[in-house]
Amino acid sequence: MKIRIVLLAALCGLLACAPAAAKSHAPVKHAPAKKAEPAADHETVNVPGKVIKEPNAFHGTKWGTPMAAVADLKVVEKDGQAAYATVEGVVYRIADAFLSNVVYGFCQDKFAAVMVEYKGRKAHDAIRKFLEAKYTPALEVEGRPDDLGWPIGNVLIRMEFSKEKDSGTLSYFYQPLYTACAGPGGTATQ
Repeated sequence: MKIRIVLLAALCGLLACAPAAAKSHAPVKHAPAKKAEPAADHETVNVPGKVIKEPNAFHGTKWGTPMAAVADLKVVEKDGQAAYATVEGVVYRIADAFLSNVVYGFCQDKFAAVMVEYKGRKAHDAIRKFLEAKYTPALEVEGRPDDLGWPIGNVLIRMEFSKEKDSGTLSYFYQPLYTACAGPGGTATQ
């Protein structure tokens, strides 16, 4: 008990002396205050040399768009809370590469992913150059130069190319929505 009282008294004494001690010293000049930077937008990614906006859509369809709002969709598979759909007769293009077999992924009825195929090494190289110019250099997945990724904010972009098939896939995953349906049966794994 005596120790607590002594410690409390010492603490009070220090607190009482601190303002007096501060007044006895000459004021210190401080560097001009920096202007507060605006809060980072959740759709930007800081990369040395540039600020990148994460993709908020794929060919005009924004992440989170309800399935019913996308015209001409044909559901090709359902798996738990996940649904996969295509649009017949639409041709997509990135850079000089034409994309085929476009599959939209919906989680809990919200647009969360897209997977497309392309043919040939030339298309693979064109898409890669386009994405690297727009975002950042690709990251190789496990040291495989034809398995690439771009983690851009909440969006993960993946490219995989098969030399044997001379074709590849390009995928965009909007993590905040896709993750809930990423496990077996269209549900997140625990």
